[in-house]
Amino acid sequence: MKRLTVSLSLVVIAFLAMGRPAYAHLGWMVHEGQHPGASYSFDPTTLLVVLGAVSFTVLAFALDGLAWPRRFQAAVEKIYRSLPSGIEWRVISSLAGVLLIANALRGVFLADNIALPGGTLAMLGNAVQMGIGLLLVTQLSYAIAGLAILTVAVPLAVIAVPVGLLVDYAFEFAALGVALVLLGATSPRLDPIGYRIAGRYCKQFGHLPLPVIRVGVGLTLAVLAIHEKLMDPSMALTFLDNHNFNFMPSLGFSGFTDLHFAFAAGVAELTLGLLLVMGVATRFVTAVLSVFFTITMVAFGPGELMGHLPLFGVAFLLLIHGSGAYRMTLPRKSRLEGLTRPFPQPVSEV
Repeated sequence: MKRLTVSLSLVVIAFLAMGRPAYAHLGWMVHEGQHPGASYSFDPTTLLVVLGAVSFTVLAFALDGLAWPRRFQAAVEKIYRSLPSGIEWRVISSLAGVLLIANALRGVFLADNIALPGGTLAMLGNAVQMGIGLLLVTQLSYAIAGLAILTVAVPLAVIAVPVGLLVDYAFEFAALGVALVLLGATSPRLDPIGYRIAGRYCKQFGHLPLPVIRVGVGLTLAVLAIHEKLMDPSMALTFLDNHNFNFMPSLGFSGFTDLHFAFAAGVAELTLGLLLVMGVATRFVTAVLSVFFTITMVAFGPGELMGHLPLFGVAFLLLIHGSGAYRMTLPRKSRLEGLTRPFPQPVSEV
């Protein structure tokens, strides 16, 4: 399994290193907004957008309280037991490793819109990404790779990257690092090295990697929504000037302007991110996010896959296991019976 993962990862690296950059985060495509002073106004259309977000949230809570998710969970559990042990974490590790190695080859740091200044600093950043990427792809030790992210890559980013850029990625990479450290320290079969070093100190934390990843991705989506869309619509409007993604007028909603579309995109991203943080209907929310990622990949081509590689792996994890521990639940116990039953976690069993 590990050899196959490494081989596929190397093929993907070679393909992506030659591809163009990804363009899902607005900062990957729009370097500066061309609509200074643009702001949202409260009108019936923006009110409808907010009501739509509230309705979606109510729907998510309602789905979380129904009985059918138990049957779906049982079916997923049956399929999961037929897969190689720990495959979801191997997928996340491999995809994150591919992203970092490809970044090093293309001379960017952590994301397409971040380049470290200065020759020496840029070389250091590339070396750090290459080293961590190889650790992740070869899966020599999840714990060591996660520790390197937390103690080398993230501090280097804090020192060299402007806060305005770093804030969009800090939660994602910090959560990845913490989750990998906890995974390696509690999984003797996935990470014998990490378990041998820290296993006796971390046995009680085996349930944490999943919720850490879930909360980290949810916070990342929420920050992106606020920072790139809701606080200042200029970048979103500039993006829409170049890419006609506002399909609402073609559906007959002639009053739905690009400004409304930018607001709707930000509210939707914020809503999905907060639902992930709360752990509400996680499989449903993840499925919706996966559809959005797939649409953008189709719209912009294979290069769009690059920046979202780790997120596809996280989506696989969340679709299999759902929310994990530390999630918000409905108050009615009768509806929750069985839904909060712990899903067999690979962390403590592999």
